[in-house]
Amino acid sequence: MISIILYGRNDNYGYNLHKRAALSLNCMAEVLTREDDEILFVDYNTPDDYPTFPEAIADTLTEKARRLIRILRIRPEIHERLYASRTHLKAIEPLSRNVAVRRSNSANTWILSTNTDMIFVPRTGQALSDDVAGLESGFYCAPRMEIPETLWEDFDRKDPAGVIEDVRSLGVQLHLNEIVRGSDDILYDGPGDFQLMRRDDVFRMDGFNEDMILGWHVDSNISKRFKLLHGAVGDAAPIVFGYHCDHTRQVTPMHAHKSPANDMDVFIANVRTPHLPQQRDSWGLAGFEIEEINLQDTPSRRYRATLGRVIAEPLKAPLEAAYRLDTYGHERTPVAHVLPFLVDMFASNRRNVRLAWLGMRDEMLEMFRRCWSELGFQSPIDVIAEPARQLADIAEAEVLIVNFGAPESCSGTDETAVAEAYWTLILSEGRRLSDGRPPRRIIAVNAVHNRFEGLVLSHLSCAKTPFSARLRHGYLIPGTLEFPLDWTGDMCIGRGGVRKGDRIETNGTGGHVMYGPYRALPPGAFEFKVGVTVHSTQRKGRWRLLSPFKKARFVVEIVADEVVRVERTFELDRGSHVLRVPAAMAGADTTKPIQVRLSNTSRCFAEIDSVVVELGKDTPIEWMT
Repeated sequence: MISIILYGRNDNYGYNLHKRAALSLNCMAEVLTREDDEILFVDYNTPDDYPTFPEAIADTLTEKARRLIRILRIRPEIHERLYASRTHLKAIEPLSRNVAVRRSNSANTWILSTNTDMIFVPRTGQALSDDVAGLESGFYCAPRMEIPETLWEDFDRKDPAGVIEDVRSLGVQLHLNEIVRGSDDILYDGPGDFQLMRRDDVFRMDGFNEDMILGWHVDSNISKRFKLLHGAVGDAAPIVFGYHCDHTRQVTPMHAHKSPANDMDVFIANVRTPHLPQQRDSWGLAGFEIEEINLQDTPSRRYRATLGRVIAEPLKAPLEAAYRLDTYGHERTPVAHVLPFLVDMFASNRRNVRLAWLGMRDEMLEMFRRCWSELGFQSPIDVIAEPARQLADIAEAEVLIVNFGAPESCSGTDETAVAEAYWTLILSEGRRLSDGRPPRRIIAVNAVHNRFEGLVLSHLSCAKTPFSARLRHGYLIPGTLEFPLDWTGDMCIGRGGVRKGDRIETNGTGGHVMYGPYRALPPGAFEFKVGVTVHSTQRKGRWRLLSPFKKARFVVEIVADEVVRVERTFELDRGSHVLRVPAAMAGADTTKPIQVRLSNTSRCFAEIDSVVVELGKDTPIEWMT
């Protein structure tokens, strides 16, 4: 009989979204009583690695609501391709409603277009389906009453029958029942919260107008067009009142002051025909395969079942680990423990996503590959065994995993190979960003509390995941590989130095002036340049002469993982100088934190102007060219 169509996304749009949406969905399901009745929720532009909005609140929905709801998921790639450059909105109403209409149950006569903050109270009984069955062909609107936020917040979302009766009573007791009329084109104010239309009419009229992408008046446009089709807007007030859970404490993009809106002249006043021939063959993403999710069999349920099969042996005793200084680099990575966290990153992702795996091909890969297959991902994992020869595979991947070894961290020749894979990946992503393409998520396995963590954090903007997950994931930091690199502001201060504002100065005591910043560098040749201005006086109110000036002596060390690789001593006259130290990085060195250490062995007074890393001129890095 009725297909109710709704849309939204998994965000926090408006005040207490989860509560009012659960109330609404449960109450809508409660008034549907026919076998073919359904609730179609179009989840629009929720990030790929999030569940849809109904999935996120499924535990607060009644069994009846979970049975009636069909979720149609429109992924972000569609929004990016069709609308992102044309609107400030993250969800497109007319497209979402059209997707629902086009895929609604053809056995149903009526489409009810509404929103996830409405509670419908039938006037003559308990079932909206029964009341609608007696309506003549046409288009109907119902009046909308407002429920204050404090009132609906007190409702029990899991008791829809009780809520409907409570609202019926409160409408009279608290004087909520105010019918606000609008123009003849819409009949009532807020028409979009109850628009009942015949399914065949919507198809005949080419759906909702998909040019209305700035917000507001989509409901008025469809109402005006139905009035042109039928001659009048029908009145549903004799059979149902609609009650709106008000949510304007929090200002949303649609409700913000001077928010953009669709042109009322173009889309309402000047509308002369109910039909939209310009979108006749395309409305509702005709020809697109739209993913459908059933709340009786969600991706989260399949995730849990899959892990239960892949991890065959349960724990006999709790695992133990220590996250403290003396265990740095020594903790193992239990594969069966980390696997749920890694698979979790993909549980809600689209099943045609392309994944590339770089680094160690060990037990973790084998268990993850089984999960990948059982969860129904369509493309096999691209295992990158020879990164330099598989650049095309890396470039085509949409998500990337770098495995630094599980259960054991890679070392020796394996570490050299993983380092090569990591840097090839970083280069590929850097080029991708330079070409203006969207960034890709990079997931690092076994990159917490060990030497690989600094490597990853040098280039990726990562979420601060807990130690137990053993994962770091994020996106390449723009410009992280654009040489020269300026490390000046990131240097640490030693006992022989002091930071004053944005400057580093020696303090006359000798010893390390500065060190750091513990960054990883790719394979190749580099020149480390330290800018120094030497003085013969120290600032104490004003510059004053301490003693006849002698040569200043500084030592620059290039350090990889606390091992000095290059050391140079410089004797300097008064004035400005650039201390140049060449050094090369190769193999496993490229996974290690690099420091520039500056020591003042003459106790002179100087300012450190800059610490810069440039590519070596004689032997440029091949992969950087």
